[in-house]
Amino acid sequence: MGQPTWQVLVDFHACEGKRACVDICPTDVFEMQPTTVRNPLFRLKIKIHGGLQAVPVNAEACIGCMECVKACPELAVAVDPVRVG
Repeated sequence: MGQPTWQVLVDFHACEGKRACVDICPTDVFEMQPTTVRNPLFRLKIKIHGGLQAVPVNAEACIGCMECVKACPELAVAVDPVRVG
């Protein structure tokens, strides 16, 4: 049986771009990028923190340590195991 793989999800309606996940991730799964949220109220909330949100651009590097989940003050990050086979 091989290494487990992980699905990394960010709730873009909850993420305020405080970059806790970016700063703590040991494998650089996340990158801050301009928001794609269209709702003006959420966009305003995100703009207060620089207009950027965490995006899991390198999810395949996730080792499932859950540090990002624990670090996110908005509880916007989820990491779930992916069943293979």
